Amino acid sequence: MARRLVLHIGPRKTGTTFLQRVLQQLAPELQPQGVLYPTRYRDEDDYNHVGAVTDLTHNEETRESNRWTGRDGSDWQGLEDQVREFDGDVILSAEMIGGLRPPAAQRMLDLLDASEVHVVITMRDLGRILPSSWQQHVRNTHTEPYRSYIRRRAEQRGTLPPTQMQETWDTERNQTFWRSYAYGALVRRWQALVGADHVRVATLPPAGAPSNLLWERFREAVAVPALPAEAPRLKAFVANIGSAEAEAMLLHAMNVEAKRQGWNRKTTNELQQQLLASGFLDRPDRGRTLLLPTKFLPMVQEWARIDIDDVRSTGVTVDGDLADLSVPDTAASRGRVDPDQVAAAGAYATIHAMTERAQAIARRNRREAAVSLPGRLLRRTKQRLRKTDDDR
Repeated sequence: MARRLVLHIGPRKTGTTFLQRVLQQLAPELQPQGVLYPTRYRDEDDYNHVGAVTDLTHNEETRESNRWTGRDGSDWQGLEDQVREFDGDVILSAEMIGGLRPPAAQRMLDLLDASEVHVVITMRDLGRILPSSWQQHVRNTHTEPYRSYIRRRAEQRGTLPPTQMQETWDTERNQTFWRSYAYGALVRRWQALVGADHVRVATLPPAGAPSNLLWERFREAVAVPALPAEAPRLKAFVANIGSAEAEAMLLHAMNVEAKRQGWNRKTTNELQQQLLASGFLDRPDRGRTLLLPTKFLPMVQEWARIDIDDVRSTGVTVDGDLADLSVPDTAASRGRVDPDQVAAAGAYATIHAMTERAQAIARRNRREAAVSLPGRLLRRTKQRLRKTDDDR
């Protein structure tokens, strides 16, 4: 049985991939020091524990994900066995845990059965969360327009104080967003599950801060002495690169057209993955970053102000600064989407697809030429023999 279990529950888009990749790289040297970060709980090496948690909770929280992945419970069982068999500190990280409803979260804690559980929540300001969240929405092949997406978040948020909305966020299945990003409510939910003094918060530094600062804050929150003060240089790590404004709009338009054509979402997702893997996000002139539409800025800034006060009211220990959750005026865009940038992104995607097709045609022609060469040589030899006979 794990002596001390530290759950990093995200939520998504709060530096989780970076932190998980660091922990994955440190895992071999941590284990001899009595700290387990499981990376081989299933047949493949994994840098986080989302697959296992999805395996456990899909019946209650992630039915759609289960349809796509066909999970059968073995991933969770592999993780649970490792946690139960390890006598020391265990760190688990799965950003989807932050969106679980209390019964699903309690079920997970019961199965892990650790002597002591601590929860670490990483938090990022809503001015960066909302654009990133819609981009992920698009990459998951959804077709809801950006402004409509934000308006729906506003409707779900409501106008009552977070303490009065918390029951709705905790119980309704479609409230995953505010279950994750109404930060004061998130802290209170987990304080009720593991104890008020067993929850800590690490805020993401503002853009442009030193790269090691997030790791320093996370390390303080986790409170495992074996973690080094400096995050190691990551090997072959490809960050989750966000789409620029024009790219996000193009991908959204692709989803709309694919749906109109009757494609299923899995096929559309595979098409997107091929495009993203083609270097689509590595173009030298990608245009401006996707930001909040200007008309929504005051509303999101007010949400942030309310949430900062709400987190402060919980008494939770914060590593970092709650002021990092404020939304600056620069979080909003000025002007509409540049159609030339969208056209450039579309042209790149089209040319890449055409190049792939042209290369496939060329390979086919070379194969056919190689197969037909002996036949052509035979015909020419016969022609020469007939000519020789005629000359005689």
